Amino acid sequence: MPIPAFLVPILTQGLNLVANAALKKGKKWVQEKTGVDLDQPELTPEDFVKLKQFEMDHEEELIKLRQEDDKLSFEIEKAYLEDVANARGMQMVALSQEDLFSKRFIYYFAIGWSIFCALYIGFITFGEIPEANVRFADTILGFTLGTLIAQIFSFFFGSSMGSKRSGDTIREVVKNVTHK
Repeated sequence: MPIPAFLVPILTQGLNLVANAALKKGKKWVQEKTGVDLDQPELTPEDFVKLKQFEMDHEEELIKLRQEDDKLSFEIEKAYLEDVANARGMQMVALSQEDLFSKRFIYYFAIGWSIFCALYIGFITFGEIPEANVRFADTILGFTLGTLIAQIFSFFFGSSMGSKRSGDTIREVVKNVTHK
């Protein structure tokens, strides 16, 4: 997510709690509380002092805002991991069935989308696209490469090591939080 322009002067001055509050509560809220115009390209020394004073005076409240934001991010990540676990668990159940179609459905599904992606990429590469449809073709190609193929590979081969480490960390945090 790109950083909103109004946050740049705040962040460059090290006012992270104020910046987080501006994101969470809104620019207008911070402006009303501090009297500082956040639309200016640079903070004046007086504005910096006002914002720093606000940050120090309301540090506990601003930290609570950040913790709420962190808690929400944690819950979103936890839901994602549970969703992935459910999909893999569903595949384990499907593999234990006697019905061959049910047992192999995910493979048929992946093969079907893989063939579609290969054909589409081949057509986009070697076929002629009308000028009016180039943007649509590019959008679909981006979706195909960035989402369909990536998700198929992630399902069958797992995600990157960075994602694995992140998942391990989150699972550890969840374990620590739920066992207290």
